[in-house]
Amino acid sequence: MLATYVVFTLSTIVFSNGIYISACLAAVGLIVALLWKDCQPAVLLFSMVMQWVQVVAFPLWMNSEDRDINWVSAHGGIATLVGCLGLVIMAATMKRGIKNIKLPSREEFERQAQLINERKLLVLYLFSTLFLGSIGLALQGNAGFDQILMTMANFKWVFFLVYGYVAWINKKNRTILALIVVFEFASGLYSYFSSFKEVIFFTILIALTFVRKVTFKQVFYGFLTGAALFFILLTWTAIKGDYRKFLNQGKKAQVVEVSRSDAFSKIGEKLGTLSWDDYQRVTGAFLYRAQYVFHLGKTMDRVPAIMPHEYGAVWWDNVSYVLMPRLFWPDKPIYQATIKAVKYTGINYAGYAQGASFSLGYFADSYIDFGYFGMYLPLILLALYAVFIYRKLFAFKKINLLFRFATVNTVLLNMDTFEADGLFVFGRLTLLFIVFWLLSKYGLGPIQKWLYKPDTYKKKWI
Repeated sequence: MLATYVVFTLSTIVFSNGIYISACLAAVGLIVALLWKDCQPAVLLFSMVMQWVQVVAFPLWMNSEDRDINWVSAHGGIATLVGCLGLVIMAATMKRGIKNIKLPSREEFERQAQLINERKLLVLYLFSTLFLGSIGLALQGNAGFDQILMTMANFKWVFFLVYGYVAWINKKNRTILALIVVFEFASGLYSYFSSFKEVIFFTILIALTFVRKVTFKQVFYGFLTGAALFFILLTWTAIKGDYRKFLNQGKKAQVVEVSRSDAFSKIGEKLGTLSWDDYQRVTGAFLYRAQYVFHLGKTMDRVPAIMPHEYGAVWWDNVSYVLMPRLFWPDKPIYQATIKAVKYTGINYAGYAQGASFSLGYFADSYIDFGYFGMYLPLILLALYAVFIYRKLFAFKKINLLFRFATVNTVLLNMDTFEADGLFVFGRLTLLFIVFWLLSKYGLGPIQKWLYKPDTYKKKWI
């Protein structure tokens, strides 16, 4: 298997921009080798691979346009290599940070699944989906308190993951699990931000938990899953422009102004008009939207040739902004990612006033501050922060193992975006960690007591 992969990776050198594609394939192989392990929360592996997809999409985009890697940026090639190297370094840091955590055996994982009442767990998922999400939406605009409530709405993914683990292990209620996936996918389509992807990602996290080892069969299934996901996202790219204009009814805001039935009717109408030519036409646009090396390359074009390095100022602004929660500083200025993206790329993007947002990316933040070599320091620190969160959430030994897996996966899935700038990544991880640490310390114990089947609960939590 390894020999086949090495031969395939080396063979891609003959393609256009092949050296960069080969480097990307070598990088993802190293990431998988570093972070894959049986009976371990799969989120670190998944998040790093998702970021890798956003890197490899850049040379693929250039190939789709029949262009050299440096066509849109003089530093396109080096930015691709820096992206690959940075992700491998982060993966190695994470591997080092969690290697001494004692992981459960598969038998222990299955034993703890037997303790949970599936019907009560389903009730918890439905409650968190219908009630917590509604509260967050109803109280939006309350000077930062809405951020905490919207974060609490993520509790449903904890219950979804645990339900998926239990259904998979006990080999029952899988039909109900499939219906939940369909429901979440359909509900996500009624959203300006295409949140249907979330349930796909969480379902993949469930599946990865039960992969014992990487074999040809697993690679084949992974290829089929990737192909299906690619087709879904390509289809979405083909229709989302007109669909979003329909959702916001011409307003310059990222809002939904139509009914759910009208939205789904519009999707059906657009799907009915798609042709093979449409898919060919949007492939380049999809790869452009999927990649996020472009901003890193444009930043390298300008720094330090036009603008000097900031020597820590960018990351200081990121961290200090996050450590001033809006709940206590309601007058804190609104975060506008586009301002930084325009400043360092030189591209005049639409911003908050036009209902749009463009992020620079946390790799670019790190390069602006410390250059080609020093930029890996904040990347390592961010990886260590992820390790800290992982270890703290996994350390609640009195909490059922499945819930610990679920909380780690739910929080750290927010590291799956290469395009997010440092402020967003650090801020989102921090808020989620605080909320889910409090949930684990004070909430999951009583919930677990209620969830456990009769005569399985002990005074001392398992």
